[in-house]
Amino acid sequence: MLYLSYISDTDGSKPSLFLSDKSVKLLDDALFYLEEKTGIYIDPYGTTKVYPDHQKILINYLSNNKDDEIKKLLAYFREAVSQDEIILADGD
Repeated sequence: MLYLSYISDTDGSKPSLFLSDKSVKLLDDALFYLEEKTGIYIDPYGTTKVYPDHQKILINYLSNNKDDEIKKLLAYFREAVSQDEIILADGD
């Protein structure tokens, strides 16, 4: 599982998102693409900061994905980018 939250969320009032292991597996190619482009790897078993520029790369890469959880992720990233939020990706 991967838990995503805004790094600025100190009281739990801002949006967050859980991704199942199945969805995280669907992200493999996108995560490797992000690492290739930026040197940043979102470790599904660790904690990583995902900056708005990195979110934009993932949005572009995943924009044609039809999986419902990936669509939720894309909406989450779009909202975070619009608010210039850094996302904390915490893997399990």
